[in-house]
Amino acid sequence: MSARLAYETATVGYPGVTVVREATLGVAPGEVVGLIGPNGAGKSTLLRAVTGAARVSAGRITLAGEPLAAIGPRERARIVGVVPQAVSAAFSFSAREFVLMGRHPHLGRLQQVDSADISLAEEVMERTDTLRLAAEPVDTLSGGDLQRLALAQALAQEPSVLLLDEATSHLDLNHRLQVLDLVRELADAGLAVLAVFHDLDLAARFSDRLGVVAAGLLGPIGPAPEVLTVPLLARVFGVRAVVGTDAVTGAVVVTPVLREEAVTETRRGRVLVVGGSGTAAPLLRRLHLAGYEVQAAALNRGDVDQAVAEALGLERVDVPAFGEVDAEAEAAVERMAAGADAIVVCEVPFGRANLGNLRALARAAVRTVLIGRFGPEREFSGGEATALVDGLQAAGAVTVVEAGEAVAEVERLTSADSPPSGR
Repeated sequence: MSARLAYETATVGYPGVTVVREATLGVAPGEVVGLIGPNGAGKSTLLRAVTGAARVSAGRITLAGEPLAAIGPRERARIVGVVPQAVSAAFSFSAREFVLMGRHPHLGRLQQVDSADISLAEEVMERTDTLRLAAEPVDTLSGGDLQRLALAQALAQEPSVLLLDEATSHLDLNHRLQVLDLVRELADAGLAVLAVFHDLDLAARFSDRLGVVAAGLLGPIGPAPEVLTVPLLARVFGVRAVVGTDAVTGAVVVTPVLREEAVTETRRGRVLVVGGSGTAAPLLRRLHLAGYEVQAAALNRGDVDQAVAEALGLERVDVPAFGEVDAEAEAAVERMAAGADAIVVCEVPFGRANLGNLRALARAAVRTVLIGRFGPEREFSGGEATALVDGLQAAGAVTVVEAGEAVAEVERLTSADSPPSGR
């Protein structure tokens, strides 16, 4: 299907200032395209170029195949509805009058709104949960109410293209979902939607495609799973993050782990962490932030701890999802253990699949910290894991209750004047 809104190598900005260069993007009927990127990158400028509030200095923008420059402001207002970041309410119009302003592009020079216009306004107010505010002066309303009235006004224009510039920024959780569900419904009915998002999870959940605006360029553009990758989040946002899938919606979800600027360059020692099933994730982050050279023992791909280790850029041993720590992986863990200044074993259960991690530690004469008591609730190897843990304790391993104590013990073990623990 041909694009209803298209940027064709369009360079946009303001007099004397170029913001985004040679942007190419099409938004088709029935599609929601979300624009994401850091603050000030030019996402809003791309939208303003459609309304004329920003200029196109090269290339062009088209609406339904017609060059934007050939479409007058009144006709453009019939095609394009806009919900801005902030809504101005300088005069005491009623909420109904505010929404009815969306009908002006369809009225003659001296024509007044009629019953059909009023009926349409009330319909869109009902759909945006603002009809109950119809008689209220808009300059007395909250920012969230104004934002939803702005959407109602835009829908009263009966546009075929809708531009949303952080349209849910002032809304509570209930109304945020209400508005985005409505936008999704309208797109499914044929509206072309281009929306600016700062919330990456919402962008991924409600958009068919995402476009990244950064460093004066637009791209990559594609489905959320292809765009929201660990390297892109680090490069564009300066954030190390875990990218996963929401168990309820099936949409991509982004969990920030830390900012790049938060990582200290100090290296206080090398620490090998044995985890799995999310038991090590907070500790990996904490030790990394504290300036240790952190390594992760064998982890299954897709495991929470493996995803966090990958996001942090840690040296690790990856094994297939649901696979076992085989002889090759066990040997790799043993090499890492032999070069470590300290080892931490988190409260992970041990069975045949991950027992190789413990076997590798048992052969490395390195000071070890065990988090939590090792009892029957963690033993799934027929007693072999218990024997290995007993051996570690006999060789001087220290047992602590929780991760904070483990960090303190690691600091003691890796300090220059710390005596050997007997291992």
